[in-house]
Amino acid sequence: MYSSIVSSYDRRRHSHRLLLELALAGHNLTELTMKIEENISLKEFNIFKVGGVANYFCRVSSIDELKQVVQFARQKELEIFILGSGSNILVSDDGFGGLVIKIELKGVELKDNRLIISAGESWDDIVKLSVEKSLYGIENMSFIPGTVGAGVAGNIGAYGSEIKDVVEYVEVFDIDKLKTFKFNNKQCKFKYRESIFKKKNFIITKVYVKLLEDSELNTTYKDIQNYSKENNITFTLKTLRQAIREIRNNKFPNLSKYGTAGSFFKNPIIEGNKLHLAKILDELGMKGLREGDVALYKNQPLVVVNLGEATAKEIKKFTDNVAQKVFNKKNIKIIPEIVFIGEF
Repeated sequence: MYSSIVSSYDRRRHSHRLLLELALAGHNLTELTMKIEENISLKEFNIFKVGGVANYFCRVSSIDELKQVVQFARQKELEIFILGSGSNILVSDDGFGGLVIKIELKGVELKDNRLIISAGESWDDIVKLSVEKSLYGIENMSFIPGTVGAGVAGNIGAYGSEIKDVVEYVEVFDIDKLKTFKFNNKQCKFKYRESIFKKKNFIITKVYVKLLEDSELNTTYKDIQNYSKENNITFTLKTLRQAIREIRNNKFPNLSKYGTAGSFFKNPIIEGNKLHLAKILDELGMKGLREGDVALYKNQPLVVVNLGEATAKEIKKFTDNVAQKVFNKKNIKIIPEIVFIGEF
């Protein structure tokens, strides 16, 4: 991780004025290939389906465009937020006062068992491609929503696998130096649901992934083992991907019906041991807990859902209450996995 609250006429008017501002700032308009728009609703740009407007908004599909809009933001002293598919964010009801840059960099190269992937590609499209090409390493992360760039920034993972295990290099655009650099895996400083890209002024533009032409499948996760027993199945790449689809469909809400950001909290790590927060919430009787139109999903309490007309403020208040209850009863501090955008 779409709609605008202004008319198409207003969008053109705002864009033309911004093009003039760029010209006055010294930009070459013959090279400018994107529009920068004002007052764009972010509600349809995130899967939670909440939030206010971005003061400025643009889509970029090339490094040149990225450089131009970053220079624009610096000229106007605007804070920047990088948007993928909006699958792991909560946008404030008051919106975002800076520039939202939606990454639409596209392109995939397959060289032997290596994939070179532009950051705006759909993560699950890449998993699907790897399975079709009989390449091992990311099949357990099937059907995770979001873009490749956002997935790397958050070190996504599922069913015993993490994206850090397959990343060789990450190409980034440095906001401060206006240049691209390449990081190796170690330089990315991957941790559980973390990387250097969540904290530094780097925009991921391309990801280099190394897969395996032959490997044992990772079927150690309890849900996968149960699926195998219940369906009397020996897994292949394709059947494991299909199994994960069914497991996820049973656990996670239908995105066409509910707003959500998937797992809202990280699993807590106590003295080096990762605890299963879903189990803790279940033990505390919190599965299905609801306040107004916000709830912990009935099938997976790690997932917070917008059941209809919840606001970002209501979601934040609800999840703060959940965290406080866990701390009061278990003396465990739980931390959100999602990214908060704007003021709360």
